Order: sequence, then C-alpha cells, then structure tokens
Amino acid sequence: MRILALDLSKTSTGWACWAPGDPKPAFGHWVLGSPFTSNGAVFAKLHQNISELNSLGRIEAIYYEDAINILPGARNTNVHAIKLAAGLIAHADSWGHAMGCRIVRPVNMTAWRRSFFGNIGRGHKRKDLKDFAMERCQQLGFRPRNDDEADSLGILDHACFEQDIIPPWRRGEILRPALGMVG
Repeated sequence: MRILALDLSKTSTGWACWAPGDPKPAFGHWVLGSPFTSNGAVFAKLHQNISELNSLGRIEAIYYEDAINILPGARNTNVHAIKLAAGLIAHADSWGHAMGCRIVRPVNMTAWRRSFFGNIGRGHKRKDLKDFAMERCQQLGFRPRNDDEADSLGILDHACFEQDIIPPWRRGEILRPALGMVG
C-alpha cells in the first residue's frame, strides 16, 4: 500500500510517500501559491502535484495533518486562513475519493508527534516542536530541508504505525529517551 503523508500549507506543503518494498520514503515540499494566488489555483496545484506523485506509483492511502482547530483556546485564525485550510483538506479528500484510495484520513497533530518523537509534555513552543521533528528525522537517517518536510515524514511514520507496518527506518531502532526529555 503506497502511503502519501501531507503537511498542508499554501506556502510550503510537506509531502512524504512510501510503500512497503521501497528502501526509504521520497519526500519534499511544494509551494502551492504566493500571497497573490487564488484559493482555486492553490487547490488545482495540490491536485496536480498529487497526480504527478501518483503517476510514479499508485497511492492507496492519504494521511494529512488535521490543521483546523476552532475549539476554545485555539490560536486566533482569520476566516481566510480557515477557508484555505478547509479547502486544502477537502481537495486532498476529493482527490483520494476520485482515485479510489482505500484510506484518506486526518491525523491529529498531537497523536503523530507523540508516536514520532515521544510524549514531550505540555508547554513547548511551536518552534521547539518543529525542531524536535527535524532532530527525529535526522536520527532516522532523513535529511529534510525544512520543518514541513520533517512533519510530513512524521505523519508518514505515524500512518505506518496505524497500519501495523514496521518501515525500514524503524527496524533498527533501539530504545532511546524521547526527544525533549533528559536521558
């Protein structure tokens, strides 16, 4: 089952794609638009990029970070940002449905981070969490160029966990202290 993991964003969507039998995941990031790009053009670019990845090997599962949090206590987000995030999610869902993916699923940010780099507790700043993702990727032998790529690799790792798949980058894992903790 080829899995695509997405960290959706207009300016830098991180993606990671892997299937059992592949020695390591392919990953990168896409710029879907500038501040002047319409939402429609951004959504079309997302469809185009996923389709190009699919042409290299059929994608059967899509996992993406569930980025919309409108619960009390969530950071302030303007209506335009909510529409953009909801649209990116809807278009990833739509592409997966149209192409017959077996799984198209949001992943809670806290859940994938906990399975990727451990339970680091509360109170960490967003930058710390991005740094933890980069550090964990390097421990596993990946060299992401930015935190969006690192986050997509973390989401992919979590997707494998959910599917009871032990990917090659986890096979040689030894127990080590969780990131952000004193070892």
